[in-house]
Amino acid sequence: MKQRNKPSIDRLSGLPDDVICHILSFLPTTLSVATSALARRWRFVWAHVPNLDFKSHMTRSRLSRVDIINRVVLLYKYRSYDHALHSKFQLEKCITAVMERKVKEIDLSFPNYVVLPSYIFTCKNLIDLRLSYCGYIPTTGDVCLPALKTLHLDSVRYESDKSLVHLLSGCPVLEELLVHYAGTSYCASVSSTTIKRLLLKSDIYSYFYGKLRKVKIDAPALRFLRLEGCVPEEKLSNSSMEMEIIFDVTHLMKDNLYCRSVIEYAGAHCNIKCLKLSNAFLKRPGPSFSDLSLKFHYLTKLELAADWPSLTYFLENADNLEVFIIHKIYDTFPNCWVEPHQVPACLLSHLRTMTIYKFEFIEDEFNKMVRYVLKNACVMKRMEIYPRVHSFRMTPELDAALQRISLYQRGSETCELALL
Repeated sequence: MKQRNKPSIDRLSGLPDDVICHILSFLPTTLSVATSALARRWRFVWAHVPNLDFKSHMTRSRLSRVDIINRVVLLYKYRSYDHALHSKFQLEKCITAVMERKVKEIDLSFPNYVVLPSYIFTCKNLIDLRLSYCGYIPTTGDVCLPALKTLHLDSVRYESDKSLVHLLSGCPVLEELLVHYAGTSYCASVSSTTIKRLLLKSDIYSYFYGKLRKVKIDAPALRFLRLEGCVPEEKLSNSSMEMEIIFDVTHLMKDNLYCRSVIEYAGAHCNIKCLKLSNAFLKRPGPSFSDLSLKFHYLTKLELAADWPSLTYFLENADNLEVFIIHKIYDTFPNCWVEPHQVPACLLSHLRTMTIYKFEFIEDEFNKMVRYVLKNACVMKRMEIYPRVHSFRMTPELDAALQRISLYQRGSETCELALL
């Protein structure tokens, strides 16, 4: 039987304008504008979408793209502006237009470095500013961003090493700062009384331009710090702060002094509660670590990617550890799992959850470690194990591994074991 034709129902048009605007905000602006042809009701809905998103591949020519941007900006009243222009005149014209219309968010990203007009740093209504591959961040001149709360500087160029300090001095309510250093472009100081989240990243190849990059951080309100490829000069006094230190630079596999500086810095912050250390060359053995003795008294959550000795080291020196996440174990000869001299305090009274990624059931060291932890973790509630993709090809092998581990003695009667 033929299916009876049913009249189509335009459910989308029945939604409130604010809901439709939210849906359109996820589309490139050129597609959003195209919806004006659907029906009379849709004619001007796109004009109320709270963000603009222009991509060069969305139009056939640069001229048409510029024309669309200019026409839309003349109608636009609200939040953000994202484009890919190369003409200095057109760029200044567009930025002036969005400033006059009190735009609250600007996201500028260019395929090549573009010099920005200085008055972009005097937008009194800006709440969120993100700049990529542009410059220069000035050392002098007016900086007035009284409403700015989020600032992202990705591979931008600075007039001098004082530029970032000068820029931050004009951001009295800034809460989040992301700085990605690329090449030789570098500012060694971050100073703000209001920043709560700070993310600093230095590219791999930046190491080859000189000494290890260090940054001076003066941020008393800081609550979250993420470091990638750089180390602060001094210990921070902030309490209850989460810290991520990410080092994944395989070019420096033999730089033990650099590894030591990472461990020492993390250990010096005895008030740190959350720590993430990720590094292909984070290895404790060797003369540079022989006298290293640090305690992580307040550490309750640790995420680690390191070798076997480092794993033992942190179990022994983080007495209050509650959550332990192991992203990867670098099983390099002659390193192997070594049981602590005595059962770590964290296993006896604090460790409640443990997650292990890229687990190798075929390697005896992994089984030894899991057996030891399950046996001695007296208050553990759950252990999750994620096997490496190539570890198993057949379901029987997976079942056999789970059955073997499930028979290990457990110090906690309520501990759940999950193989995912």
